[in-house]
Amino acid sequence: MFHPILKRQLRKLGLTPEEAPDPEKWIQFLERIDKSYIGSDLDRYTLERSLRLSSEEMRELTHRLQAALEHLRKLSMTDELTGLMNRRFLNVAIREEVAKAIRNHRNIHRGHPERVTSNVDIAFVMVDIDHFKHVNDTYGHRAGDQVIIQVCQLLAGACRDTDSVIRWGGEEFLIVARDLDTSGLGPLCERIRRSVAEHPFQIGQRDPLSVTCSIGAAVFPFLGSAPNALTWERVVDLADTCLYAAKRSGRDAWVRIGSTELTSAQDLTPTMNRAVPVLIQAGRLEVETCLPETRTLHWRE
Repeated sequence: MFHPILKRQLRKLGLTPEEAPDPEKWIQFLERIDKSYIGSDLDRYTLERSLRLSSEEMRELTHRLQAALEHLRKLSMTDELTGLMNRRFLNVAIREEVAKAIRNHRNIHRGHPERVTSNVDIAFVMVDIDHFKHVNDTYGHRAGDQVIIQVCQLLAGACRDTDSVIRWGGEEFLIVARDLDTSGLGPLCERIRRSVAEHPFQIGQRDPLSVTCSIGAAVFPFLGSAPNALTWERVVDLADTCLYAAKRSGRDAWVRIGSTELTSAQDLTPTMNRAVPVLIQAGRLEVETCLPETRTLHWRE
């Protein structure tokens, strides 16, 4: 990295060129070199030229290092199998959107709707492949990977370009639907459910495989009059609660909950997930489902 002449001088000062300081500190080393300067070894022109060459090399190295770090950052936020973003990406990317949604709801409730230029909600839709363990156990993990990849493609096809499909872990996915009109959330869930149920999954066998999924959904802010009452993480947890209600109710189904005019900030307690059925019965939460008429919605086993 350093010019050979500069390397020799650094070593005379007891420094290791391979562990040289950042460029901002080089002037300090130049002063130290001046104090130990021996004219027969090094003149100022040669020293300055060596330092200039090293600076150019350092800039190139810095540029390459920044590019490598950016590549690593993207890798850390990307799922290797599917190429989708992962939950680490969401933790970074969601903050600004959450702040915007909170700000928009505050403007609405303070009587400034003219400051709101778009739909103000963020929908979180949890999707889980039904009986995925059976697929792996029966056909092998390679077949399971093929199912996951094809489900990703179906989710992308069912969503808008502005939505994000995130691999949440294993066979579970999270869709972040930005600026969504909440009346479109049910149709989005049904579009996803139907596209998976109707798709012939090719897994390298003679006959394609039939797969279904279960879906849970909730919207942030959960309570518009108190947009800070539930964090976005808690809303994702509520979507997950709905997802498992869909599974307990027979799978190949979706469940969505939301607030009502009777919902208060006091209802949104840390134990709210367990109290969901009671709050629904009291009219303080609403539930929307896609279940066959022969099934009953079960929140807990």
